[in-house]
Amino acid sequence: MATSEHEELPPQVRAAVLLAMGRVPEEIGPEIGVSGRTVRRWRQRPEVRADIRRVRLRLLDGAVASLRAGEEG
Repeated sequence: MATSEHEELPPQVRAAVLLAMGRVPEEIGPEIGVSGRTVRRWRQRPEVRADIRRVRLRLLDGAVASLRAGEEG
């Protein structure tokens, strides 16, 4: 996940993306330069929770589109 595209995102948004992908705060924190405890606190904020939901929906949409494309191929 260490792409320049994601590195340009604010740390809280990067954390939300990684949380949505199933990563745990203790892994995420050091990757983005904060503690796992900080990531856990951020995860409780309504705006971060909303970001996590949005990312999960996009991931799900992508998975469904891939499955549909496979059925058509």
